[in-house]
Amino acid sequence: MPFSKLDAKDSGILKMLNDDSRATTQAIADALNMPRVTVHDRIKRLQERGIINKFSVEINRRELGWPLHGFILANWAGQREDIDRRFVAEEICKMPFVVGCHIVTGQWDFIVEVVAKDMANLGDSILDELSEINGVGHTQTLVSFYSFDGFAKSLG
Repeated sequence: MPFSKLDAKDSGILKMLNDDSRATTQAIADALNMPRVTVHDRIKRLQERGIINKFSVEINRRELGWPLHGFILANWAGQREDIDRRFVAEEICKMPFVVGCHIVTGQWDFIVEVVAKDMANLGDSILDELSEINGVGHTQTLVSFYSFDGFAKSLG
């Protein structure tokens, strides 16, 4: 649900939680000039409506030694009766260097978001792991120089 579909109080709560998921109910209430109980009830209602799925931590992958960020475009190799693309995507997501995998339309079947320690590490991960998955055909790797978040990132 876009922020525009929420009232100003719920939008304010979501924006604050998006900036800091550890913000206390009292801190949010003080910042938005609302009673703490009202903020608590609204957060609970946002969870019940499925607007808030979880509270999370954003880990700095660079500080953990994974500075390289990229995307792998991959084709599906197989027949429908042999292997399902959803199964292939699930197998891809089990690899430790994979952030996520999307099944997409167009020239490619999968877009795989990845991280790595360096180019050699990424190359080894593709050659030794990704290409070994039954159902993965040829690939093309795109390395990200810079990444910028848009407004919709906060919408999950």
